[in-house]
Amino acid sequence: MKKILTIIIPTYNMEKYLDRCLSSLLVDDERMNRFEALIINDGSKDKSSEIAHAYQERFPDTYIVIDKENGHYGSCINRGLQEASGTFVRVLDADDCFDTAVFTRFLDFLSRNEISEKADIVLSDYIDVDNELNPYRELKYSNYDGPVSLNEISEHDMLEWFMPGITYRTSLPLDHSYRQLEGVAYTDQEWAFTPAAYAKALYRFGESLYLYVHGREGQTVNDAVHARNLHVEIQVIERLISTYGSISEQIVPESRLFLRKRLRLLSTHMYQYYLLTFLRYKPSITELRSFDQFLKEQDPALYTEISDYTTRIVGISFQPIKDWRNGNKARLLLQQSLYRLADWKNHLSSKN
Repeated sequence: MKKILTIIIPTYNMEKYLDRCLSSLLVDDERMNRFEALIINDGSKDKSSEIAHAYQERFPDTYIVIDKENGHYGSCINRGLQEASGTFVRVLDADDCFDTAVFTRFLDFLSRNEISEKADIVLSDYIDVDNELNPYRELKYSNYDGPVSLNEISEHDMLEWFMPGITYRTSLPLDHSYRQLEGVAYTDQEWAFTPAAYAKALYRFGESLYLYVHGREGQTVNDAVHARNLHVEIQVIERLISTYGSISEQIVPESRLFLRKRLRLLSTHMYQYYLLTFLRYKPSITELRSFDQFLKEQDPALYTEISDYTTRIVGISFQPIKDWRNGNKARLLLQQSLYRLADWKNHLSSKN
């Protein structure tokens, strides 16, 4: 029986969370036969492999363990794609999990004839949770009436276009020789970008499947860790810009428009991180200058577009990228001071 879904589970030293992740996939016997979970053990030094193999022994037709040398996140995705046999493929990080009841309905949704035959991307809602799986934010995508193209998605959905919400038809990455950057973090941005370029029909599954855990020590989305690794994220975004340049003539106009919007969003976020968001961590402005020069040389149109990026701080509109590029230090310092004040007030409010 052909699998309807392959779930790639990158795993590195996740013994505290892996059982929770894998057990969230335990559904009835008939549905267990519809999917495969590829646990890519990335050279873990703890009991991750032992935990994974225990599931494989119990459910050999569903859980498949692949033990490999450490190569970081992208290498796990690449290895998983080599082994994927499902009609669709998605990623589940080992410290996250699915809502099991919703997962049963998700498998049924993918198994529908229209979806299994026509969908290139299936969007599913997700929930941000703490380490105890207590929800604090639910992300719901727009309720599209039937299939849509990438350029028809809403601005809201564009802002929340992340790995936890995306399932691809497996042929999208495979038929276009997709390879994720190896050896660094934050390459989930690639997963949410490059395979999508070739999608023509997008459907939405209207329930929250993915429980996205925040708050784990050392997590890459932790502000302190993120700030230390901004140079790595720059490397990933530069790769996306280069990728777009190489494939833009091969894809339909709707996809080009979508990818341009994503690049504009990701690029402006980098300036925001360096100039405002992570000021307290004192990121290296030299890294931002290097990125700015790369953007100017590789994509002059995008470089010009984002100069007009506007943000509001305590009700006042600012253009931090333009002010920084023009050397308007006084205005930039005002923005930074107001941002620190707003950040401090938000921190106090969250504690209360």
